[in-house]
Amino acid sequence: MYLEELVEVAIGLVLVYVVVSIAVMSLQEWISGLMNQRAKQLEVVLREMLAESLKPAGQSATNRDKPVPAHRSGMLEQIYRHPLIKTLSKADGKPAYIPRDKFVMALFDIVMSAGTDASTLEKALVQLKIYKENLPEALRAGLDTTIDELVKKAEDVQNDPIKLAKLHHDIDDFTNQYTDYDIGAVFEGLLHAQLPVAEAEVIKALKRGAAMLTSENLQLKENLDDLVYMAEMYVKQGESVLAQARFNGEKWFDDAMDRASGWYKRNAQKLAFAIGLILALLFNVDSVGIATQLWIQPTLRQSLAKAAENYQLQESSSQPQGGVTNPAETINRLQNSLSGLHLPIGWTFEALGPNLFDPAVDRCTFFPRPAGEGQKGKDVFGMAINGTCKIWTNPPQGWGILSKTLGFLITGLAAMQGAPFWFDILKNLVNIRNSGVKPEEKEKK
Repeated sequence: MYLEELVEVAIGLVLVYVVVSIAVMSLQEWISGLMNQRAKQLEVVLREMLAESLKPAGQSATNRDKPVPAHRSGMLEQIYRHPLIKTLSKADGKPAYIPRDKFVMALFDIVMSAGTDASTLEKALVQLKIYKENLPEALRAGLDTTIDELVKKAEDVQNDPIKLAKLHHDIDDFTNQYTDYDIGAVFEGLLHAQLPVAEAEVIKALKRGAAMLTSENLQLKENLDDLVYMAEMYVKQGESVLAQARFNGEKWFDDAMDRASGWYKRNAQKLAFAIGLILALLFNVDSVGIATQLWIQPTLRQSLAKAAENYQLQESSSQPQGGVTNPAETINRLQNSLSGLHLPIGWTFEALGPNLFDPAVDRCTFFPRPAGEGQKGKDVFGMAINGTCKIWTNPPQGWGILSKTLGFLITGLAAMQGAPFWFDILKNLVNIRNSGVKPEEKEKK
């Protein structure tokens, strides 16, 4: 019996939710960018994936939770320094997104370089002595001595696994001493230039590099072994084992990102609810009150339904055009959009007359005090705006406080769903309304 009226009320509410959700999404992106939230969450996921942890020592006895030693770079830090990944982030920052193929290539490159033999390391060290001529003269003598010592160690290694692992550690410690001059990145570049390119040698280097992780990160070593083992076991005759290993690595990366996306979505929904609730409080976007007014005012209800039909909104514009806007622009856009709907939205304040408030002697405050002896003027409850004292004329009272609170909560929960969700519902509701008898035709009959 009241199906058409209910549909029009729903259209009005959903239109409000679309407008509020767009503002929420814009503010959410601004906050995430300000806090570098995406980069931080990506780092947490990658540390979990690489079995590294930021937890202090002593919190857990498992190898997964053991912190990376302060004097050495963990696997993730090496990946961040890799040329393929370094270009994805701003200076002195961390990337917020890494393509799966680049991540796997950087990981394999680093592990493969860890599996290089002593002669390859020795060649890179000798080349580093040539590069140091470009550094300040005060550093050259110390570098000469240290590099010569490392070259001598490389000659004595004889590819003994234990000595080779110790040599890698010593080189890593050495390069980390000169972070201001990026010695580590230069050495890694010199070393990568000499890495094998033949598939058999690459797989061999990957296995050797993974074996060197046993004492530091057994979980990562097992994951890398599984990637190569599965590639060798299941690859078809004539196909590339290395290509299959990379494919397995990309799938491993995708699975980790899929798990992370659910976690990120839950955190994003919590933030969206908080922002939506704050906006509802600031602009008095009370879902219960709006629905009530739409139900008792047919003209307002029908005009809002008509506005929804003409509301041209592309799903791609659920984000503000031109990138993330600042909060002031977002708030102004939201205020203009809500006022254009002519709904009972917003708080009203009325200026007190001169007989009630004298700006020369009276004080406008939220916490007025009783007039005391010898005190000039009086304290008046209100908000001082442009030299006038304004009072709140439409505060909720009695049961209205409960109704208003419920309305704000509903608006906040609606904002969690996002603008695309509500826009799809809006289109469906408009289609349902248009399929029935329009109000003007009903009046004519």
